[in-house]
Amino acid sequence: MNWGTSIAFVYAFFALSMIGAVFASRKHDPGLVQKDYYQLDLDYQAHLDKKQNTAQLLEKPQVRFDSAQNTLVLSFPESLGDISGQVKVYQSKTTKRDFILPLKGEKTLVLPAEKLHYGRWHLDLDWQSQGKAYFLEFTTFVPSDKP
Repeated sequence: MNWGTSIAFVYAFFALSMIGAVFASRKHDPGLVQKDYYQLDLDYQAHLDKKQNTAQLLEKPQVRFDSAQNTLVLSFPESLGDISGQVKVYQSKTTKRDFILPLKGEKTLVLPAEKLHYGRWHLDLDWQSQGKAYFLEFTTFVPSDKP
């Protein structure tokens, strides 16, 4: 085997591996965490004001996983008064399982874990109470139901 043949083999191997990498990368779903990231960037000051309003609260909403009932429980303090808004529930690895739950006055929201796939979940609480807008982010982990 001479130098020319060796160089041709190396070049052919490199070209085939690049073609394989292209095909392998096309199978991966790059799913963005937020589909409307451009609009979110434009509205960032309003979002920041909501976060500052939340930071000033004496009692904040709580999220906990109830393993006995196999549910995710979101509870708002009674001091917040009448609540309206939404909770966006999503995983950062895919947008296929994202969903939004409306908030219409209830102080406790119970979400069955069967609706949630195993892994890390993010909850974005965006609500209004007593004429003020609030925003709070939670990250929680839903354990596997398999032993």
